[in-house]
Amino acid sequence: MTDIFEFLEDELYNLSQQDLRRSLKCIDFIDGPEIQFKGEDDTKILFCSNNYLNIAGDPAVNLAAKMAVDKYGTGSPSSRLISGTMAPHVEVEKQFARFFAKESAVLFTSGWVANQALLTCLPRKGDIVLLDKFDHASIIDGAKSSEAKFRTYRRDNTARLEKYLADERYRNKFIVTESVFSMDGDTADLKKLVELKNKYNAILIVDEAHAVGCMGPSGAGLAEEVGLLEQIDIIVSPLGKAFGASGCIVAGPEIVIDYIVNTARGFVYTTAPSPVTSAAVLAALQIVKKEPQRRQRLAENSKIMRQKLQTAGFNTGQSSTHIIPIVIGNACDAVSISDYFYHKGFYAVAVRPPTVTPGTSRIRVSMQAKHTEKYINSFVEMLIKSAKM
Repeated sequence: MTDIFEFLEDELYNLSQQDLRRSLKCIDFIDGPEIQFKGEDDTKILFCSNNYLNIAGDPAVNLAAKMAVDKYGTGSPSSRLISGTMAPHVEVEKQFARFFAKESAVLFTSGWVANQALLTCLPRKGDIVLLDKFDHASIIDGAKSSEAKFRTYRRDNTARLEKYLADERYRNKFIVTESVFSMDGDTADLKKLVELKNKYNAILIVDEAHAVGCMGPSGAGLAEEVGLLEQIDIIVSPLGKAFGASGCIVAGPEIVIDYIVNTARGFVYTTAPSPVTSAAVLAALQIVKKEPQRRQRLAENSKIMRQKLQTAGFNTGQSSTHIIPIVIGNACDAVSISDYFYHKGFYAVAVRPPTVTPGTSRIRVSMQAKHTEKYINSFVEMLIKSAKM
């Protein structure tokens, strides 16, 4: 046992030496983009939250959660297939199936569990799973756990993707992509992917984690934004971003959802999500559908921030959404800038390897609907000052 402790100590030391060691910070108070950390007196402006529409903490959502506590209690008593299924779970699945123009939907405890479950139970030996090179870790790990083969492609060059789709050795072919990429803020070319999946009779799975709520006329995501919602075979929709809750919806053909419910280990062998969270999600869905002005403000704030950063000479990559990377390069420099922000009243963490590739450490800015132009201007001014240090 001593050897493993020594190994862990050495590994943590090495991470510290490379500015790659992380620690947890406890938030004691949060109100939209303003937060306060435990043990500190001053508030900071948050620029690294996925609460894009500021739905987390909305009075209507809080009320729905409180009413669910009174009716169902705080937790679930069992897995969904035993005695854990309650009315809020069923209603969430029904509402989101309709929201995504799909026959059916199933609720998971998290996006990670959903991708792991989906990609280990659906693709089989003899199939191939084709991933965007920069897909989320949950998608990559899910594909690795499958009995199917998996390969990656680059979204700026789909020739490799088409090569594998044309290979007749594989029985079923799955294309899996994020819609908005979580570290770069750019988008998948869904029109091209739909064209290819139709040409080669493939199955297209789109993870709308960072687009759902934020894009599309009703907030259903990038697929709805580009008019292809009904062309996507399976949609994965984590609920911990714009919906300000937790859990994840997988929506698709009824036969696929029925198969998942019966065979996906991440669904069968886990306690059901809290009915309180599901009730909160239902209230959040109504806000997403009925308050498009939140999406509009988010888009406007993102455009202002991106233009100001680019005008000041900062590298924002190919971002076109509310996720705006400020690519620094060196991990140590990214940490220094993040620390400088912190002491100046802003919270924007440095994102470093292995989350991003070496040499591309960054400040990943996540915009919110309630960010004011004053906050944005001050943030850019601080960034300019930090660059001169």
